[in-house]
Amino acid sequence: MNENLSMEEIMQKLQAPFSSKDIEWRVSHSGITNGKKWAKVLAYVTNRAIQNRLDAVFGPGGWKNEFNELQGGILCTISCYINGQWISKTDGSEKTDIESFKGGLSSAMKRCGSQWGIGRYLYNLESVLVEVFAQKKPGSIYINDKKNHVQGYWFPPKLPNWALPLEERTRSNNQMDNGQIVANKKPSNNNPSNQQNQQSTTKSDGNGFNRRQIVSSIAEMIHQIGIPANLVMPLFRRINPSIQQKTIDEVFQHATEQELVQYGSTLRPVNDLVVIAEYYRVAIEDVLSFVQILLPEQRIDSLVSCLTHVSKKHVKQVIEFIKEELESGSLKQIA
Repeated sequence: MNENLSMEEIMQKLQAPFSSKDIEWRVSHSGITNGKKWAKVLAYVTNRAIQNRLDAVFGPGGWKNEFNELQGGILCTISCYINGQWISKTDGSEKTDIESFKGGLSSAMKRCGSQWGIGRYLYNLESVLVEVFAQKKPGSIYINDKKNHVQGYWFPPKLPNWALPLEERTRSNNQMDNGQIVANKKPSNNNPSNQQNQQSTTKSDGNGFNRRQIVSSIAEMIHQIGIPANLVMPLFRRINPSIQQKTIDEVFQHATEQELVQYGSTLRPVNDLVVIAEYYRVAIEDVLSFVQILLPEQRIDSLVSCLTHVSKKHVKQVIEFIKEELESGSLKQIA
């Protein structure tokens, strides 16, 4: 591990998309409609890939895991050594139907990995409907759902560009590619990008600009920061007085790459304050109090009030404040 990495850089490395070979697809349910067999499948990152990601970011000796049984389920705690201290996160899972204990360990670690941001982007993928056919073909996967009388083979879907590392991305995301379905982004009622035109956000240009990816990132930060819907456009106008779009939907569809990057760059430091609070397990109110110290001329009473005022430099200073206060015992962590 590079000890000079900032917390933001660490989180970016943990949250980076995995190679398609590290993703496995599992059947959630299946059935028969008008005589045709089908299955709905979901994407998961493999447990081995999670371990490799932790090794790559923290080094083999820079992280550890611990398992405990609780009420018939399994809890996993992943601890990482960062800035001279062990930081731990915990999540759990029920035992699985097949190889219940081993499967439970794997499921619990995958969920705990998500607490660290590992593979969390896969939650934005909806289940994908795939055709079940009779004859085995190269690359197909076997299914035998006796309850619903579905037996045969299916092809794992292809991931969209935004869910792949740069070296695996293609120029565009078509719904079908060589006979295999491409997974879509899961809609969310809390995500301002839901109203966007699907076609306009799934393609990248020849320079590698992926509108869908940056729009998804901006929408997630808006949600994370908690910016009310009626304040989003006034914020964008403050960032870019020459803005031409009238609605957030139009911004996501038609804003230039430079404009979107500008919006994202303004949101990022404030979003990082949320990440910092979660990372160090401190109250967001304490984080805001440190921002107020750094910006005495501004009234800082919420994350929204930090927008257009907080920079990356301020974020680093807040981190130093938190570390010093935690070390001295003046700042209490949240359980």
